[in-house]
Amino acid sequence: MKFTTSWDDGRKDDLRIAELLEKYGATGTFYISPPDTHEKPALSDSDIKMLSEKHEVGAHTITHPRLTRVSLEQARTEIEESKKWIESVTGKPCTMFCYPAGDENPEVRSLVRSAGFRGARGVEQLEFATKDEFCLPTTLQVYPFPLRRKYTNRWHLLDPVARLRMFYPQMRSFRLPLRASLSWLNLAKELFSYADKSNQPYFHLWGHSWEIEKYGMWGHLEKFLKYVSDQENVVYSTNTDLL
Repeated sequence: MKFTTSWDDGRKDDLRIAELLEKYGATGTFYISPPDTHEKPALSDSDIKMLSEKHEVGAHTITHPRLTRVSLEQARTEIEESKKWIESVTGKPCTMFCYPAGDENPEVRSLVRSAGFRGARGVEQLEFATKDEFCLPTTLQVYPFPLRRKYTNRWHLLDPVARLRMFYPQMRSFRLPLRASLSWLNLAKELFSYADKSNQPYFHLWGHSWEIEKYGMWGHLEKFLKYVSDQENVVYSTNTDLL
């Protein structure tokens, strides 16, 4: 089974992710937008070029907008210029794109295709295969589970297990054991085991390094990467390799 990882935005902690991936023989696709898009610290051009030596680097727009909320002409510019920027920094072809916040529609997908990308990644989770190369789904995000860790609205206080509530129907359909509901690491391991036993095409782990830092999930990420490295018949792949 193929195992791929992808990481969004382009923060300095992406370098720490790259070190962990390399420690366990894995690889990643890093979707990066220019440093002035984000709060510091962000990746420098030299950081990005260094990442591209061992990992795949994809485009993530220039100003990180929600692409369905801007004009099609602006979206076209964001998509095309981000490809040119990545290629100018890495000196390599940029074949993959990632929609900021997973915000896309058929018109935006068409723009990505027309820009010369081979595929694009979204944010749909609990998937192990794709039918559309320009809306590549993921299997699991590195994010707190089962309890909510971000309370930005009052109603969030009434729904502390939102992610468990959303995931539970599919978890049941996969017949995951109860322990999968107890922590992110348990869920990741049980999903991987399910994918392996049911001969799924791939397992796609994704996230943001700044969220891993914010929520203190470095230990969980490393334990999962080690768990994957201990399994048999794992083929490490970039996102492009899934197409």
